[in-house]
Amino acid sequence: MNLKKVPVGNDDFKDLITGNYYYVDKTSVIEELLDKGSKVVLYPRPRRFGKSLFISMLDNFFDIDKRKENEHLFVGLAIQKSEYYKEFGAYPVITLDFKDLKQSTYESVYNQFVFKIQEVYTKKEYLMEILNEGELERYKNIRDGKANADEYKNSIYQLSNWLERYHHKKTIILVDEYDIPIQEGYIKGFYTDVIDLIRSVLSSSLKGNDSLKMGVMTGILRVSKESIFSDLNNPEVCDMMTKEYNEAFGFTKEETKELLEYYGLELTDEVKNMYDGYNFMGTSIYNPWSILNYAKKRILQPYWMNTSGNVLIKKTLGDINNQDKITIEKLLKGESISFGYDNRMTYMDFDETKDITKVLNLLFASGYLTFDKEYIHPVIKSRIQEFKIPNEEVRSDLVKMVQSIMYHKELSNFEDYQGFVDDLIDGRKSKMEMYLCRLLESTSFYDTKENFYHGYMISLFGVFLTPEFIVKSNREAGLGRYDVMIERDDRSFGCIFEFKVADKESEMENLASIAKKQMKEKEYYKELELDKVQNIKEYVVVFCRKKCIVR
Repeated sequence: MNLKKVPVGNDDFKDLITGNYYYVDKTSVIEELLDKGSKVVLYPRPRRFGKSLFISMLDNFFDIDKRKENEHLFVGLAIQKSEYYKEFGAYPVITLDFKDLKQSTYESVYNQFVFKIQEVYTKKEYLMEILNEGELERYKNIRDGKANADEYKNSIYQLSNWLERYHHKKTIILVDEYDIPIQEGYIKGFYTDVIDLIRSVLSSSLKGNDSLKMGVMTGILRVSKESIFSDLNNPEVCDMMTKEYNEAFGFTKEETKELLEYYGLELTDEVKNMYDGYNFMGTSIYNPWSILNYAKKRILQPYWMNTSGNVLIKKTLGDINNQDKITIEKLLKGESISFGYDNRMTYMDFDETKDITKVLNLLFASGYLTFDKEYIHPVIKSRIQEFKIPNEEVRSDLVKMVQSIMYHKELSNFEDYQGFVDDLIDGRKSKMEMYLCRLLESTSFYDTKENFYHGYMISLFGVFLTPEFIVKSNREAGLGRYDVMIERDDRSFGCIFEFKVADKESEMENLASIAKKQMKEKEYYKELELDKVQNIKEYVVVFCRKKCIVR
């Protein structure tokens, strides 16, 4: 039996349907969208939850220019059975993807935006036959990159007008990942300029536009106070705390079970603990990125890792005080916490206050927290909402992120950090032990699971990137073991670390002896010798809560 391909990383709807990929049918959301009749809808969802595929699906369904070539795409899917299937290929569509606007300068963001507008105008060149002389010149200038900034900011609105004139149908405007350039602007210092650009484009095309049939946007945050949505007619926001569209993104339990069984896998408790746990107002949702990767690689491990989009999270977590660290620690231990949910965040709020509520709302919007339960407080009679980390995959990622932030901060405060480096190279184990124990005691974040200590040591290796010496290789060589090669003063050094985690302090020395014997029998040093490393030190590090020994 030739199985369909697993669509990991493929967010092109047409390619999925025609390329023999497995597709989880989400087309029923088209019926829901049309039935509600909202003028402008925003869907905030975490990364890797299918937002781009969703926009691609809408584009391929509605676009009148693709009607003939797309007739076969929706055969057998849920929307074909709906009365709204008559809307297939019925409207001109403008689709903008802002993912590529993740740039380091405003100039680069603006240039990428212009390129995207040029692409859209090039695809719609048939409109030129209905334009008068002045309009034709304007069209060509925008298409050819010769227009001024104001003309580009107004280009989507103008194009929608021309499309309506040509097709005698109002235009649908789709915008994917609208907030990516805004976040980059905030982090990298060109916030005001990028806000002005995005506000001008969206407000002109989505507010007061008589040629607009419907606008649909996706992103991570609502970012409502940024003078973007204040200029719009308050678009309907359907986030993870909204019952509407709660099955539009991610996989339901039934969809996950069917997908895994297709590839000969089971929806076991282990799979649930790793990838389930998202509660979209009563609907249990699995992370689609992780499930697809698990189906393809057949290995139960974290896939939704810190690959992108977490710079702001790291910044805000690094700014919280010691009291707020206790709140984060409760989450890492699996506890639920309550805070004031607010989908009207502004990036400037992070500068104006260090309120932990802002950090928690950001974690929720980014997929690191999920709604758990709500109730009426028996004393104050107010509604209380509680949130938690959804699953082990997310918890392990957040643990590593938090520990990396905290340990880098603590290490940067060491007056004699160079002494620790010297101890590592020269093999002074007792002093290394003192430093490691000092680090463990210095932070309120801790976890007795093994992956915590892996993140701890990875963080230590990360700070070795200093002018004094350079990490040539930093890799996990096996479970509980790391090899590190260092160049310093024209000499190469190799350090082999074997880690163990003890349940009790009384077990630490025995575990250290077992690990030393293991290192000797398996001759780990030979791998470093193959890399021409001659000065090799071997270390056994045994952890027990906030204690450690180095042998």
